This record gives sequence, C-alpha cells and structure tokens, in this order.
Amino acid sequence: MNKLKVNLINCYGISGLSHEFDFSQVRANIIYAPNGIMKTSLSNTFSQLSNGEEPKEKLFNRKVSCDIDIDGERIKPEEILVIEPFNPSFDAKNLSSLLVNTEKKKRYDLLYKSILESKKSLIIELNNLSKIKKNDIESVFCSDVGCRDIFEAVRWLQLSDLANASYNELQYQHIFDDKVLALLSEQEVITCIEEYINRYNELISTSSLFKKDVFSPSKATAISLLLKKESFFEAEHKVILNGRDIIVDSHELFDSIFEAEKRELLSDPRLKVINQKLLTGVASVKVFQSILEKYPEIAAELSDINNFKKVIWCTYYLEKKEIFDNLLSLFDANKQELEAIENEAKLEETLWYQTVDVFKERFHVPFTLDVESHINTILGTAAPNIVFKFASESEGDIKFDRGQLTSLDVLSVGERRAMYLLYVIFEFKARQANGQRTIIIVDDIADSFDYKNKYAIIEYLKEMAEEKLFRMLVLTHNFDFYRTFQSRVLTDSSKRSASYIAQKELDKSISLLNGGDNYVSNPFDFWRRNFSNNPAVIVAMIPFVRNLIEYREGTSSNGYLLLTSLLHIKINMDDVKRNTRNLRLSDLEVVISSTINNLSFSPMVDKSCLVVDYIYDTANDLCETPVVNEVRLENKVSLSIAIRLKAEDFLWSKISDKSNINGMQTGKLYDRYISEFCSPPSDEEKMIKNVLGQVILMTPENIHINSFMYEPLMDLSVYHLISLYQSVCKLN
Repeated sequence: MNKLKVNLINCYGISGLSHEFDFSQVRANIIYAPNGIMKTSLSNTFSQLSNGEEPKEKLFNRKVSCDIDIDGERIKPEEILVIEPFNPSFDAKNLSSLLVNTEKKKRYDLLYKSILESKKSLIIELNNLSKIKKNDIESVFCSDVGCRDIFEAVRWLQLSDLANASYNELQYQHIFDDKVLALLSEQEVITCIEEYINRYNELISTSSLFKKDVFSPSKATAISLLLKKESFFEAEHKVILNGRDIIVDSHELFDSIFEAEKRELLSDPRLKVINQKLLTGVASVKVFQSILEKYPEIAAELSDINNFKKVIWCTYYLEKKEIFDNLLSLFDANKQELEAIENEAKLEETLWYQTVDVFKERFHVPFTLDVESHINTILGTAAPNIVFKFASESEGDIKFDRGQLTSLDVLSVGERRAMYLLYVIFEFKARQANGQRTIIIVDDIADSFDYKNKYAIIEYLKEMAEEKLFRMLVLTHNFDFYRTFQSRVLTDSSKRSASYIAQKELDKSISLLNGGDNYVSNPFDFWRRNFSNNPAVIVAMIPFVRNLIEYREGTSSNGYLLLTSLLHIKINMDDVKRNTRNLRLSDLEVVISSTINNLSFSPMVDKSCLVVDYIYDTANDLCETPVVNEVRLENKVSLSIAIRLKAEDFLWSKISDKSNINGMQTGKLYDRYISEFCSPPSDEEKMIKNVLGQVILMTPENIHINSFMYEPLMDLSVYHLISLYQSVCKLN
C-alpha cells in the first residue's frame, strides 16, 4: 500500500482534485486545509466509498467522477476507515473480534456448529409458524416459558402437556399483537371473556363426553392424534365412549362424534351472543377478529394470556417435535465439553483488555469499562455490550450501557470525546487483529481537545503509523496540530513528501502544495536566512522585529515607535523621523540589523526608497503574479500591511480631524470617517464602508503575529487579500 491515487470531480464541495499520495517513506501523510477548502468534502467522499456508495454533489446536481486507487487497483470499501472529528454514535464495527479468543473460539465453534445449524433450522420453522421476526423468536420463546436459554425452553416443552393440535395453524404474532393485548385488557372485553368462560364451563359440565378440568375438546383432539399415530384402530381395537351406545372402531367415527359434540357445544345460543359481543369489542383488530370467528373456542383461553402463550408454544412443539428434540439432543451430547471451554473463558484475557489499557494510559475519565455476557462474548456467540462503571464510596458501583450513559447527559464534552476515542481505538485494534489493511482518513480527530490530550492523540497516531497494515491520511485545519504532527510523526526526510497545504485555485479546483519546507514549519528562520533581497520578507520582518523589540525593550523605545510608523500612517508627529512619509529603507535596515545580528539588505536594494512606497510596490507585484503560493506567509503579511496602510491613507485624506491617534489607530480613523460622512450614508459611502469594514475585521491579527502564532494567516486565502488590496486601492 504505497501509492494512493485520488482523482475527484464534483465530489461534495471539491470541484477538482488530482493527487498521488506516497506512503513508501512514511505510512502517514497530512494535509492542512484552511476552513472551507476541502477537508470535510474529502472525508465525506471516503466515507461514502467505505459504505459501498458513490459520493455526490448536492448543490447543483453536477456529474460526479470519483476514482481512488491503491497501488493501481480500485480501493475496496473494507479498506477504508474514516475517523470523524467527533461522532458520539460511532461504533467499532469489528469490536467483537477484540473479545474473542481465536483458539478457544475455533474449538467452541467446531462443537457448536451442528447445534447452531439445528437452532437456525428450528428458528426458520418457528418463524413460518408464528410470524415472529427471526431475530426475536429466541428471546420471546424463552421469556414466555420462563427459561434462561432456548435449550432449557425446549426441555420444558418436552415435559409439558399443554399442546392443542387444533391450534396448529394459529400464528402467535397475530394473536399476541400489542394492539390485541391492549384491547383484551379493557374491562368490557374482560367481562365478555368471563361470561364466555362461565357459559362454556356450564356446557362442558352437561356434556357426556367432556368433563370440566379433566377432559376438554382440546384433549379430545390430542387423543385423536395419538390414536392415529399409534395405529390404534388399524390394530382392530375399539373404544366405548361415555353416554354413547355405539362402539367406536375407526378414526373417522371417533373424530365425527367429538366434532359433533363440539359443534353442538359452540352453537349454544347464549354462547353465541357472548361471542358476538366479544367480537364487537375487538373489531378494530381485523386479523384477530377473523381468528376468533374461525376458532371461537380460543375465547376460553383469553382469561390467562400467559398460559395461552405456553399453549401455543407447546402446540408448535407438537407440530415440529423432531426438530425441537434434535436441537436438544445435539446440545446435550456436547454440553460437557462446551461448559469446560466456557469455564476457561471466564478467566480469559483478550485484546479487549489491551485496548482498554491503552485508553486508560492516555486519557482520564470518571468511569471504568467492562463487557456484559463476558463468556459468550469472548467465545463469539453473543454481541458485546460495553458497560461503563462509576464508583462511589457511599452508594457502591453503578453501571450503564452506552445508550443509557448518553441519555443521562452526565459526561463533560471532553469526556464524551474521550469515550468516542475509545471506540476509535477499538476499531484500530480490531482491524489489526483481523489483518485488514486499511487507508485511515483521520479528520481533525484532535479538534477541541486540550493540549495534553491533543499530544496524546498524536502519540497514538504515531503508533498506528508504524503498523504495517495501516496507511493514514490526516486532515486538519489546526495549523498548530499540523506542525506538531510533522515534528512528532514525520521524519525530517519525509516531511517534504508527506505533508501538504490545500489551496483553492482561481478555477475552484484544489491543489496540494508542498507543506514540508522550512518556510512552512519554521517561517521565521526562513525569513532570517532569506532576508537580504526578498521584498516580501523584508516587509514581513517589520511586525516580526517590532515584536522582538517590544519583548526586549518595551513599547516606548525608538525602534518600536519607528516600526509602528511603518504599520500605520503617522502624520504631524513631533519627531519628523516618525512620520511615515519620511522613513526610508535605510532607516528600516538600521532597526532590523540592531535587533537581529548580521541582517542587512542586499546591495541591490535601493535604501533611499521610501518604505511605504516599497510596501506598495511589493503588494502590486504580488497582485500581478499569475499564481501566488498560498503557503508563503511573507506574501500574506506584506499584503495585510499594504491593505491597512492604503486604508489609512484614504481615511486621513477624507477626515477633517487630523489630530494624532495613540493606539487602535485604524479603528479610530474609521470611527471619525463614519461620524463625518455616513449619517445617512450614500450608496458610494455604503460601498466604502463595506471595504473598510473588511480591513478593520482582518488586518490586526494578520499583521501583529502575536507570540509568533500565525494560524489566522494560514486560514486566509492570499487571493482574498489580493482582492481586498485592489478594492482599497480603488478607494484612493
């Protein structure tokens, strides 16, 4: 996995991007992308591919083209893992592999295979009979008969005699539907059921064939089935029935006698009236109504719903006895050895513990972690459910699963992010365990973390970058993170080939500029070494040196005040040398060389030139350059200085109040202009106000590089600065 080739057209916000990432020297590449350039769009593109779907262009419905290859072959969905900045619902798809001991699972699976196949066959049959969802059958079955697992439940069925063969076509889901059960709990319906059962029992007590609590119509059906199965009448046996003179010598005669008695019983006028009332009560549940019309005798079962559920399961057992019994036989045959492996699993440590230890070493959270159904999870027969435990000296430990913990909203934002990282680590470890080679797209995973955790994340990413199966493409709009990642993860030799800065070109396509050179990672050292004849660097050194003087001598020193006159248009100063229009490059050279040893201008520089004109010329040259490198900090600083000076030139030329200003000069000049000309403003003044408002908004941070933090400039497009400079020039 050495070459990742990306060719994208109209993929979300990316109108065009073509690049080949090289992982041959180092297994991680990093892209710094200013806000709004391409970071989220690239992440979304890979995310769609990881789900087996194609990326989209949502705004204009343009035609999309997406070709991403790894070593010349189309990348596969399973080879992609996208780590978002923060996704509270993220789950490690391969988490179960962390909790499974491979050797024990192999032995366990060998024994369990035939059991699982038999269980699967039974569930398919029960799904056909009951219409309960396959995934729910086992839990519903065990709950209804009061057993902890399906094997105990089948054993219970074997010992039960509740089956009613005449119910073999009844579908559990239609009888015990939630709406039906709700209706059956209504008092009017309960009264009807009680009336029905009382009358039904009265009729049973008067029958010569049936006897209350001893021999019911359902028992008669069961006897009939048994006689048929055992070929009772074929062996020329005969039966005498109470109250009947005739000798029964065939199945047909046996069934006809009991069916006639049953029909006569159910045709009782009073019973019919009650049954009709019952039907009226549940008429809104159409399916159940039709069942009740076809099987009126089930009304007698409705007084005890829980028992009726057991009757239905026993009836299904009667219908599919062989499949039920086969499952239990297979389980009993292997039970002893299975239990021995399960007992070993109780003490087993897996990759799960290693992952949790990694997490605990790096992040501090108020909870510990464990897994429910430990044995089954370790053996791979149950999905893992992670529980979070909180300790209390007075109340003891309490625990929640992830859903409960999220709904309680008790974790801080940082703790939630840490919990998210836990699942990210799970996914990394699981892919390692599965031997899955992966391109990992890391999208600002350290965003909004404190510095301690940010460095911990970088150290962990460094470990993952050393994993042979993984290749990482890290995306960030945090320039400090970008430089830290470069210094801690990338080697000096790999910085140039593995780090990029995204730039949006004039045609809206994305270019990835080299971001590993010294003028990116350490621009001030580059300025010092390339100072003498580079106009943009000479201009950019003005605020840099001014900061150094401020730290060393304070704000009242001559050097500081002189350089301030080159960052603002100063007029009518008592000291003529502090008037901006009097300062020449020779004056600037003296201040810079006295602050930083061995720095002087090249002989090719005309030192008699006014500094303000030199600044404007430098900005004009940048505007005329066809392509300006977004990465070069000195270009942006020079443009920012020129923008402010041009704006102040315009403001001084317009306002009547020419008195000197100390501190926040641009803003105060702007206020003077607004109060004098813009109440109410004309259309032209609205335009001027808009341009000047942009100047006020962005130039202080871009010029004053406080504490040498220059991320705001990295986020700002050089083309925006060029456009703003040209707009300010038009004002003058």
